[in-house]
Amino acid sequence: MMNLYITWKAENEVGIPIIDEQHRGAVATINSLFYFMQQDKGMEALLPTLKVLDQYTKIHFETEEMILTQEGYPDLEAHVMIHRDLVRQMAEVMRRAVAQSDPTIVLVFLKDWWMDHINKEDKKYAAYMRAK
Repeated sequence: MMNLYITWKAENEVGIPIIDEQHRGAVATINSLFYFMQQDKGMEALLPTLKVLDQYTKIHFETEEMILTQEGYPDLEAHVMIHRDLVRQMAEVMRRAVAQSDPTIVLVFLKDWWMDHINKEDKKYAAYMRAK
C-alpha cells in the first residue's frame, strides 16, 4: 500500500466547487508523480507530469481569475501577480529538475507552493466571497 504525498483534507477547500475540484486535480497529479517516484520511475513520469500540470495550471488560474473578476474581488491584481510568479518559478524548477535528473525538486516545490497558495491566498478570496 502506497502513501499519498499530499492528503487532501476538507480544510483545504475554499467552498467554490469548481475551484475545489481543480485544486484536488492538481494534488492528484502531484500524487501521481510521487507514486512513480516510489516505483523508481520518477524521471520517466517527470516530463509528462509537468506537461499536464502546466496546462492544468493555466486552466485553473484562468478559472480563478474569471470568477474573481465576476465577483469584483478587490485584490484581483495582486492575486494575478502571484499566479504569474508561480508560472515563472515553475519553469525554473522544471529546468533544475530535468538538468539534475531529480524529480524530488519538483515534488517539494509543488507541495509547498500549492498547499501554501490554497490555504493562504485562495482562502482570502473565499472569505471575501462568503462575506458578499
